Amino acid sequence: MNDLTWRRANGGLIAPAATTLSARVEAMSPLLPPRTVIGRRTAAWIWGLDVLPPGAGQADWKIELLVPPGSEIDHPGCESFEATLPPEHVTVESGVRVTTPERTALDCARWLPRREAVAALDQFLRDGVDLTSLAELAAPAGYRRSKRLRAALDAADRGAESPGESWTRVIVIDAGFPRPRTQVPVMGPHGAWVYVDLGYEDLHVGLEYDGERHHSGTAARDHDQRRRRWLRDEMGWDVIPVSRDFLGRPAPYLEALLTAMLARGWSPPDETMDTIATRLFRLRHPVGRQVR
Repeated sequence: MNDLTWRRANGGLIAPAATTLSARVEAMSPLLPPRTVIGRRTAAWIWGLDVLPPGAGQADWKIELLVPPGSEIDHPGCESFEATLPPEHVTVESGVRVTTPERTALDCARWLPRREAVAALDQFLRDGVDLTSLAELAAPAGYRRSKRLRAALDAADRGAESPGESWTRVIVIDAGFPRPRTQVPVMGPHGAWVYVDLGYEDLHVGLEYDGERHHSGTAARDHDQRRRRWLRDEMGWDVIPVSRDFLGRPAPYLEALLTAMLARGWSPPDETMDTIATRLFRLRHPVGRQVR
Protein backbone atom coordinates (compact mmCIF):
# COMPACT_ATOMS: atom_id res chain seq x y z
CA MET A 1 0.00 0.00 0.00
CA ASN A 2 1.59 3.30 -1.06
CA ASP A 3 1.37 6.64 0.70
CA LEU A 4 -1.43 7.86 -1.59
CA THR A 5 -3.85 5.03 -0.78
CA TRP A 6 -6.94 5.67 1.33
CA ARG A 7 -7.88 2.74 3.57
CA ARG A 8 -11.15 1.74 5.14
CA ALA A 9 -11.01 1.19 8.88
CA ASN A 10 -13.77 1.04 11.51
CA GLY A 11 -16.34 2.12 8.96
CA GLY A 12 -14.39 5.22 7.95
CA LEU A 13 -11.55 6.32 5.72
CA ILE A 14 -7.92 6.71 6.72
CA ALA A 15 -6.33 9.64 4.90
CA PRO A 16 -3.19 9.14 2.83
CA ALA A 17 0.05 10.97 3.45
CA ALA A 18 -0.46 12.99 0.25
CA THR A 19 0.63 16.60 0.38
CA THR A 20 -1.43 17.92 -2.53
CA LEU A 21 -5.18 18.29 -2.90
CA SER A 22 -5.14 16.64 -6.34
CA ALA A 23 -3.30 13.58 -5.00
CA ARG A 24 -5.71 13.18 -2.10
CA VAL A 25 -8.72 13.46 -4.41
CA GLU A 26 -7.25 10.95 -6.84
CA ALA A 27 -6.53 8.50 -4.04
CA MET A 28 -9.98 8.86 -2.49
CA SER A 29 -12.05 8.77 -5.68
CA PRO A 30 -12.19 4.95 -6.13
CA LEU A 31 -13.60 4.55 -2.60
CA LEU A 32 -16.50 6.98 -3.00
CA PRO A 33 -20.09 5.71 -3.32
CA PRO A 34 -21.33 5.71 -6.95
CA ARG A 35 -23.47 8.86 -6.69
CA THR A 36 -20.92 10.90 -4.77
CA VAL A 37 -19.16 13.63 -6.77
CA ILE A 38 -16.27 16.04 -6.12
CA GLY A 39 -17.66 19.58 -6.11
CA ARG A 40 -17.30 23.25 -5.25
CA ARG A 41 -13.79 24.63 -4.66
CA THR A 42 -12.25 21.17 -4.82
CA ALA A 43 -13.80 20.58 -8.24
CA ALA A 44 -12.42 23.93 -9.42
CA TRP A 45 -8.97 22.78 -8.30
CA ILE A 46 -9.38 19.59 -10.34
CA TRP A 47 -10.19 21.80 -13.34
CA GLY A 48 -6.92 23.68 -12.79
CA LEU A 49 -8.35 26.78 -11.10
CA ASP A 50 -7.38 28.01 -7.64
CA VAL A 51 -10.46 29.44 -5.96
CA LEU A 52 -9.44 28.54 -2.41
CA PRO A 53 -9.88 31.36 0.13
CA PRO A 54 -7.03 33.87 0.35
CA GLY A 55 -4.25 32.37 2.44
CA ALA A 56 -5.72 28.84 2.45
CA GLY A 57 -3.32 25.96 1.82
CA GLN A 58 -4.39 23.28 -0.64
CA ALA A 59 -2.59 20.58 1.35
CA ASP A 60 -4.96 21.15 4.29
CA TRP A 61 -8.13 21.88 2.32
CA LYS A 62 -10.99 19.46 2.99
CA ILE A 63 -12.24 17.56 -0.04
CA GLU A 64 -15.75 18.82 -0.84
CA LEU A 65 -18.19 16.07 -1.74
CA LEU A 66 -21.66 16.41 -3.22
CA VAL A 67 -23.78 13.55 -1.93
CA PRO A 68 -27.41 12.46 -2.52
CA PRO A 69 -29.96 13.89 -0.06
CA GLY A 70 -29.91 11.97 3.19
CA SER A 71 -26.32 10.80 2.66
CA GLU A 72 -23.14 11.87 4.38
CA ILE A 73 -19.49 10.88 4.47
CA ASP A 74 -18.19 11.48 7.96
CA HIS A 75 -14.45 11.97 7.76
CA PRO A 76 -12.24 14.85 8.99
CA GLY A 77 -10.56 15.12 5.58
CA CYS A 78 -13.86 15.66 3.77
CA GLU A 79 -16.92 17.89 3.88
CA SER A 80 -20.25 16.68 2.50
CA PHE A 81 -23.01 18.77 0.91
CA GLU A 82 -26.36 17.37 -0.15
CA ALA A 83 -27.14 17.93 -3.81
CA THR A 84 -29.30 16.40 -6.52
CA LEU A 85 -27.15 16.34 -9.64
CA PRO A 86 -28.58 15.79 -13.12
CA PRO A 87 -26.37 13.38 -15.10
CA GLU A 88 -25.32 16.15 -17.48
CA HIS A 89 -23.81 18.10 -14.55
CA VAL A 90 -21.30 15.32 -13.82
CA THR A 91 -18.27 14.18 -15.78
CA VAL A 92 -14.96 12.39 -15.26
CA GLU A 93 -11.68 14.28 -15.23
CA SER A 94 -8.37 12.47 -14.61
CA GLY A 95 -10.31 9.45 -13.37
CA VAL A 96 -12.31 11.51 -10.85
CA ARG A 97 -16.10 11.99 -10.85
CA VAL A 98 -16.46 15.73 -10.70
CA THR A 99 -19.00 18.42 -11.50
CA THR A 100 -18.65 19.90 -14.98
CA PRO A 101 -16.86 23.25 -15.29
CA GLU A 102 -20.22 25.00 -15.79
CA ARG A 103 -21.84 23.38 -12.75
CA THR A 104 -18.71 23.99 -10.68
CA ALA A 105 -18.72 27.67 -11.68
CA LEU A 106 -22.37 28.03 -10.66
CA ASP A 107 -21.84 26.26 -7.33
CA CYS A 108 -18.91 28.57 -6.56
CA ALA A 109 -21.04 31.56 -7.51
CA ARG A 110 -23.88 30.40 -5.26
CA TRP A 111 -21.98 29.44 -2.14
CA LEU A 112 -18.74 31.45 -1.97
CA PRO A 113 -18.55 34.93 -0.39
CA ARG A 114 -19.32 37.58 -3.01
CA ARG A 115 -15.76 38.70 -3.82
CA GLU A 116 -14.53 35.13 -4.03
CA ALA A 117 -17.60 34.08 -6.03
CA VAL A 118 -16.99 36.72 -8.68
CA ALA A 119 -13.26 35.96 -8.76
CA ALA A 120 -14.06 32.27 -9.31
CA LEU A 121 -16.49 33.10 -12.12
CA ASP A 122 -13.89 35.35 -13.73
CA GLN A 123 -11.43 32.46 -13.78
CA PHE A 124 -13.96 30.05 -15.28
CA LEU A 125 -14.91 32.57 -17.97
CA ARG A 126 -11.26 33.18 -18.77
CA ASP A 127 -10.81 29.41 -19.02
CA GLY A 128 -13.48 29.18 -21.72
CA VAL A 129 -16.79 28.77 -19.87
CA ASP A 130 -19.53 30.80 -21.56
CA LEU A 131 -21.48 33.28 -19.42
CA THR A 132 -24.68 32.82 -21.44
CA SER A 133 -24.55 29.05 -20.94
CA LEU A 134 -24.18 29.59 -17.19
CA ALA A 135 -27.33 31.72 -17.10
CA GLU A 136 -29.21 29.07 -19.08
CA LEU A 137 -27.96 26.28 -16.83
CA ALA A 138 -29.11 28.20 -13.74
CA ALA A 139 -32.66 28.68 -15.03
CA PRO A 140 -34.31 25.22 -14.81
CA ALA A 141 -36.44 24.28 -11.82
CA GLY A 142 -34.39 22.64 -9.09
CA TYR A 143 -31.45 24.97 -9.68
CA ARG A 144 -33.20 28.25 -9.14
CA ARG A 145 -31.36 31.44 -9.95
CA SER A 146 -31.14 33.33 -6.66
CA LYS A 147 -30.38 37.01 -6.16
CA ARG A 148 -26.94 36.05 -4.89
CA LEU A 149 -26.20 34.04 -8.02
CA ARG A 150 -27.63 36.69 -10.34
CA ALA A 151 -25.51 39.40 -8.72
CA ALA A 152 -22.35 37.29 -9.11
CA LEU A 153 -23.14 36.51 -12.76
CA ASP A 154 -23.82 40.18 -13.48
CA ALA A 155 -20.47 41.20 -11.97
CA ALA A 156 -18.38 38.53 -13.72
CA ASP A 157 -15.80 39.55 -16.33
CA ARG A 158 -13.41 37.32 -18.26
CA GLY A 159 -10.95 40.22 -18.57
CA ALA A 160 -9.69 39.88 -14.99
CA GLU A 161 -6.22 38.36 -15.01
CA SER A 162 -5.95 37.60 -11.29
CA PRO A 163 -8.21 37.17 -8.26
CA GLY A 164 -6.81 40.44 -6.90
CA GLU A 165 -8.12 42.29 -9.95
CA SER A 166 -11.51 40.62 -9.49
CA TRP A 167 -11.68 41.56 -5.80
CA THR A 168 -10.71 45.14 -6.61
CA ARG A 169 -13.41 45.44 -9.28
CA VAL A 170 -16.09 44.08 -6.93
CA ILE A 171 -15.13 46.50 -4.17
CA VAL A 172 -15.26 49.44 -6.60
CA ILE A 173 -18.67 48.40 -7.93
CA ASP A 174 -20.09 47.73 -4.47
CA ALA A 175 -18.92 51.16 -3.33
CA GLY A 176 -21.26 52.72 -5.89
CA PHE A 177 -18.82 53.57 -8.68
CA PRO A 178 -19.60 52.79 -12.33
CA ARG A 179 -18.32 49.42 -13.46
CA PRO A 180 -14.76 49.85 -14.75
CA ARG A 181 -13.63 48.19 -17.95
CA THR A 182 -11.05 45.43 -17.62
CA GLN A 183 -7.76 45.43 -19.53
CA VAL A 184 -8.16 48.88 -21.07
CA PRO A 185 -5.87 49.14 -24.13
CA VAL A 186 -3.54 52.14 -24.43
CA MET A 187 -1.11 52.43 -27.36
CA GLY A 188 2.41 52.05 -26.01
CA PRO A 189 5.56 53.99 -26.90
CA HIS A 190 6.79 51.44 -29.44
CA GLY A 191 3.51 50.62 -31.17
CA ALA A 192 2.58 47.79 -28.79
CA TRP A 193 -0.52 47.94 -26.63
CA VAL A 194 -0.25 48.62 -22.90
CA TYR A 195 -3.16 47.45 -20.77
CA VAL A 196 -4.54 49.13 -17.64
CA ASP A 197 -6.06 46.51 -15.31
CA LEU A 198 -9.25 48.48 -14.58
CA GLY A 199 -10.18 51.83 -15.99
CA TYR A 200 -12.55 54.49 -17.21
CA GLU A 201 -11.44 55.30 -20.75
CA ASP A 202 -13.33 58.56 -21.10
CA LEU A 203 -11.72 59.94 -17.94
CA HIS A 204 -8.28 58.32 -18.35
CA VAL A 205 -8.47 57.09 -14.76
CA GLY A 206 -7.54 53.55 -13.79
CA LEU A 207 -6.58 51.15 -11.04
CA GLU A 208 -4.05 48.34 -11.06
CA TYR A 209 -3.70 45.56 -8.52
CA ASP A 210 -0.08 44.86 -7.61
CA GLY A 211 -0.07 41.27 -6.43
CA GLU A 212 2.87 39.90 -4.50
CA ARG A 213 3.55 37.20 -7.07
CA HIS A 214 4.21 39.42 -10.09
CA HIS A 215 4.91 42.84 -8.60
CA SER A 216 7.36 42.20 -5.78
CA GLY A 217 11.05 42.85 -6.00
CA THR A 218 12.98 45.95 -6.99
CA ALA A 219 13.02 45.24 -10.73
CA ALA A 220 9.24 44.67 -10.90
CA ARG A 221 8.49 47.78 -8.85
CA ASP A 222 10.81 49.92 -10.97
CA HIS A 223 9.13 48.63 -14.13
CA ASP A 224 5.67 49.43 -12.74
CA GLN A 225 6.75 52.95 -11.77
CA ARG A 226 8.27 53.67 -15.19
CA ARG A 227 5.21 52.33 -16.97
CA ARG A 228 2.76 54.36 -14.88
CA ARG A 229 4.90 57.48 -15.15
CA TRP A 230 4.81 57.10 -18.93
CA LEU A 231 1.03 56.59 -18.86
CA ARG A 232 0.69 59.77 -16.82
CA ASP A 233 3.16 62.02 -18.63
CA GLU A 234 2.66 60.85 -22.22
CA MET A 235 -0.91 59.56 -22.33
CA GLY A 236 -2.61 61.57 -19.59
CA TRP A 237 -3.68 58.60 -17.49
CA ASP A 238 -4.02 58.75 -13.71
CA VAL A 239 -3.41 55.15 -12.58
CA ILE A 240 -3.92 54.34 -8.91
CA PRO A 241 -1.93 51.28 -7.76
CA VAL A 242 -3.58 49.13 -5.10
CA SER A 243 -2.03 46.31 -3.09
CA ARG A 244 -3.31 43.55 -0.84
CA ASP A 245 -4.15 45.96 1.98
CA PHE A 246 -6.82 47.42 -0.32
CA LEU A 247 -8.95 44.38 0.51
CA GLY A 248 -9.03 45.22 4.21
CA ARG A 249 -8.76 49.02 4.01
CA PRO A 250 -10.32 50.13 0.71
CA ALA A 251 -11.54 53.57 1.81
CA PRO A 252 -8.31 55.57 1.14
CA TYR A 253 -7.96 54.05 -2.34
CA LEU A 254 -11.63 54.63 -3.18
CA GLU A 255 -11.36 58.23 -2.01
CA ALA A 256 -8.34 58.69 -4.28
CA LEU A 257 -10.33 57.16 -7.14
CA LEU A 258 -13.26 59.49 -6.52
CA THR A 259 -10.96 62.53 -6.37
CA ALA A 260 -9.26 61.56 -9.63
CA MET A 261 -12.56 60.95 -11.44
CA LEU A 262 -14.07 64.24 -10.29
CA ALA A 263 -10.90 66.10 -11.28
CA ARG A 264 -11.21 64.62 -14.78
CA GLY A 265 -14.75 65.89 -15.19
CA TRP A 266 -16.91 63.07 -13.90
CA SER A 267 -20.31 64.47 -12.97
CA PRO A 268 -22.45 61.71 -11.45
CA PRO A 269 -26.08 62.12 -10.37
CA ASP A 270 -26.64 63.25 -6.79
CA GLU A 271 -28.02 59.82 -5.94
CA THR A 272 -24.76 58.17 -7.03
CA MET A 273 -22.67 60.62 -5.02
CA ASP A 274 -24.86 60.04 -1.96
CA THR A 275 -24.42 56.28 -2.32
CA ILE A 276 -20.63 56.55 -2.62
CA ALA A 277 -20.40 58.97 0.31
CA THR A 278 -22.51 56.68 2.51
CA ARG A 279 -20.48 53.60 1.65
CA LEU A 280 -17.17 55.38 2.13
CA PHE A 281 -18.34 56.53 5.55
CA ARG A 282 -19.28 52.97 6.49
CA LEU A 283 -15.92 51.69 5.30
CA ARG A 284 -14.18 54.32 7.39
CA HIS A 285 -16.37 53.63 10.42
CA PRO A 286 -17.39 49.95 10.54
CA VAL A 287 -20.32 48.92 12.75
CA GLY A 288 -19.16 48.52 16.33
CA ARG A 289 -16.45 51.15 16.03
CA GLN A 290 -17.22 54.40 17.83
CA VAL A 291 -17.15 57.55 15.69
CA ARG A 292 -15.75 60.59 17.50
